[in-house]
Parts: sequence; C-alpha cells; structure tokens
Amino acid sequence: MLNKPELAHVERFLTNEARVSARDELIPLLDEAFVSKSRDEWWEELGGHGFPCGPVRSVKESFECEQAVHRGMALEFEHSVAGRVTVPAHPIKYSKSPVSDGRSAKLLPPPMLGEHTEETLTNLLGMTPSEVETLEDDGIVSCWRGVDQSTCNDAQRRRNRWRGGSKGSAEAA
Repeated sequence: MLNKPELAHVERFLTNEARVSARDELIPLLDEAFVSKSRDEWWEELGGHGFPCGPVRSVKESFECEQAVHRGMALEFEHSVAGRVTVPAHPIKYSKSPVSDGRSAKLLPPPMLGEHTEETLTNLLGMTPSEVETLEDDGIVSCWRGVDQSTCNDAQRRRNRWRGGSKGSAEAA
C-alpha cells in the first residue's frame, strides 16, 4: 500500500515499541508515502483492505456529508450580529422530543458572550441594575448591550459591542 516494502523487514519498525523508539525516523518516511495519494484515495484503499478508517472532514464537509444531511445535523439561524450561521444539531434524536428535528420547538441562535448575564444576575439572583453595573465596572462580568442594526455598517454589525468589563474593553464603534 505504501510502496515501501523494505520497511516491513526493518527491525526497528517490527514492533510497536520499536516504532515508538524510532518515531523520529519513521514519521518522515510515512509522511512521504501518505502525500502520494489524496485523503479519499487512502480511505478507499485502506477500507478496501479491512482497515477501520474514515476521512477527517472539515467543518463544511461534515455538515454537507450524506449522513449529516439525512440526520438533520445542521441547524441554520439568522444571527443579529453574525448574519446567517450554521451550528451542529444535537446528535441524539429522540422520537418524542420537540427539539429532535429543530422544527417542533423554538430554537434560538447561539447567544453573544454575556448576552444573558444581566438577565441572569437580576432575574435569578435578585441583583439590582446598579449592582450589575458595579460588577461590570470592576471587570468581573461583561454584559452584551447589542447593536442598533439601523446605524451600523456590515463590519460594525459583526463586531462585539460591550459596555463595562475589564479595562480596554470599551464599546467598539
């Protein structure tokens, strides 16, 4: 397969322990062999000889592969800052779960970092807005304040806009 039959008889490559010891020598030899074919050619050849293997896919390829499409593994959202985003769906599909298909329940796009901080601190922990502001001023938390879409260009829309937080994290313009 590797077109390097001489390697099969080299004593320092015969056992796993020996190969580990000779790793610095072996890896370049294997690299040289593996660049001779594409990922898909190796997958077909190795799989055809019974080796358990599969391709390492890019994120884009993972969402587009036949199995992922069939199982509905990609969910698309319109995000207020990032635009159209694709995120992985939950890999386990329950027959009676409203979230199993991404259509039966209201799904929301991923939140911005800090988007729910103020809501959590005030509604769940009973903090006052001034207490939350003190935490922000002290750099302990940052609260997402959103972007007024009508006054931003595309570049500004994609930037995080923060109020408070650590020094130097002032609101981007």
